[in-house]
Amino acid sequence: MQESVLSTVVLPLAIIIIMVTLGMTLTIADFKRVAAQPKQVLIGLLCQLVLLPVLGFVIAGAFSLEPVYAISIILLAAAPGGATSNLIVHAADGDRALSVTLTAISNMLAWFTIPFLLGIAYTTYGGGALDIDFPVADTMIQVAALTVVPVLIGMGIRNWKPNFAESSKRWSKIFAGGFLFLVILALIIQNWDVIVNDGPRFAPAFITLNIAALAVGFIVSRLAGINVVQTGTIAIETGIQNSTLAITVALTILNNNEMAVVPGLYAIWMYVTGFALAYWMTRNAPSGSVEGATA
Repeated sequence: MQESVLSTVVLPLAIIIIMVTLGMTLTIADFKRVAAQPKQVLIGLLCQLVLLPVLGFVIAGAFSLEPVYAISIILLAAAPGGATSNLIVHAADGDRALSVTLTAISNMLAWFTIPFLLGIAYTTYGGGALDIDFPVADTMIQVAALTVVPVLIGMGIRNWKPNFAESSKRWSKIFAGGFLFLVILALIIQNWDVIVNDGPRFAPAFITLNIAALAVGFIVSRLAGINVVQTGTIAIETGIQNSTLAITVALTILNNNEMAVVPGLYAIWMYVTGFALAYWMTRNAPSGSVEGATA
């Protein structure tokens, strides 16, 4: 997938702006609430860090992919959540504090989980062990720049100008939804040749991974007795990966351009399913606060 002004400048800048508006909907009390609900965080991490990688291995084997693409599926499944999942949760009016918390924790643990899972993948498909020097600092900087810092700025604005923050809720969600639609359209147009040439080869595998991940996040959360709003949030966090990190690992650490193709295509597809789930949540999830959402 080729880099462009869209992916390197416009997309990150727009995400930062949206994350600031997300922060304007949050208070310290929201994160205290999440801290007081460890079950939701643990279920979210279970889905992201354990069940999703298991799905990756199962799907890589079930579709009999070539070793390089089997490993890329597992790399994708090993990638933590990112700012995109926070953006979609914001558009869906999900549990924003839970989403940001899961993104931060999963990325902090990625320095261990990605090398561990890729080591197993290479032993299974690559014919040998793999020594990975994971970019811990770069990952933390990316998460801070696109998620933590903008959210903190937004929370500061809410504390300083509460009336402005309150009045911004409606237009910020409209902006987030409209932005998601435009991103899908722009990415499809920009990468049409790649989609046409490579999509049919890998689409069944990565589409299955995405839908299965969303379903696992939803089903496991509901079985755990978690309310609909937080269930949707965990489903999004499970099915929407930090594909940028997966592409970076493929290109710079594994030094394999072919392994970047599947995460690149997935990056387009996940906006489609993420937008669809966000639309469903806005129409079907209970209105009002997360605390008031019914189980």
